[in-house]
Amino acid sequence: MNGIRILIGLLVVGSVVAAQPGAAMRSSTATTVDDSGPPETADEYLSAFQSMEGVPAFDRYTQFETIRSLAVSKLQVAEFDDATEREMATTLRLLRSFREAYQAAQNGSTTTSLGAANRTLSSVTSLKEQGLTYAPLADIAVSRFYENRGDEFLQAAANASRTPEQIEQLELASVAFRRAGASKKFSQVSLRYQSVRSEYQRNVETMNASASTASSFLSACSSCSDVQGALASNGLQTFEYYLESSSKISELREAESLAEKHGLSERASSFAAARSDVSTVRGTLAVASAGVLVGYGLVLALVAMLVGHRIVTWSETVQASQIGEIVMLEEVNDA
Repeated sequence: MNGIRILIGLLVVGSVVAAQPGAAMRSSTATTVDDSGPPETADEYLSAFQSMEGVPAFDRYTQFETIRSLAVSKLQVAEFDDATEREMATTLRLLRSFREAYQAAQNGSTTTSLGAANRTLSSVTSLKEQGLTYAPLADIAVSRFYENRGDEFLQAAANASRTPEQIEQLELASVAFRRAGASKKFSQVSLRYQSVRSEYQRNVETMNASASTASSFLSACSSCSDVQGALASNGLQTFEYYLESSSKISELREAESLAEKHGLSERASSFAAARSDVSTVRGTLAVASAGVLVGYGLVLALVAMLVGHRIVTWSETVQASQIGEIVMLEEVNDA
């Protein structure tokens, strides 16, 4: 199919050459033009297209080299009217933007590369609107470029050591495959992107909650760095803080594991440090809680002794009264 389209384009140029013999001599009067600015004359356009010969981007995506060659041929034979100027302006924008997209991709400039590729797509649309025969060639090349970029992003996602980077690369791959028209790859990558992002967001919420509750705990128990301070400030709540510290350590350990899983080394270190702080406080609270238990044990023992003493006293009183009643009963019976 590509070969047929190229042949049609060449036949069109050939017919123009046959209709205007001798027009090919225009190439000898071509002038140099600023590569970044818009040409104004046929010779300036011709010079601009000729200066792009051997561009690596067109060697890789040969459809663009075919388009460049067709533009050069047409400028050498066709009348440079308004329609031709519009066609050449669109074609030059197409080639320049794609060359930029390719070079930026080679240099690792993702944003610049995709931005230039988007401008190339816009030029392809303009070529189609003008009904130019080589518009499908540009469409095929741009689609292949996007698909190749999508494959590169997908590989980068597989090699990423941090989940945020993986998510970013998967999103780029999804966009690239969509613009390439690679529906199957787009569907697969989009599902994977959504899955990875959702899991990461859930885990981030868990990590944030652990960090917040640990910070609140350490702030509330700021006097728990020593046993006397913990006992003096917290009293009976000391034992509650001790039980709470155990759950906070468990939460921080889970958060640290999640951070390591997602390659968030700084957050993992932060959770490890917080866990160490809570563990230190827990040790102090353990001693303080033991003191609370011992203290309340003594109080309970004292209360038990007092209660026991009262019970014994009451029992003796009851027994004494019962003895008196028995003596009086015996006297009555004797009488």
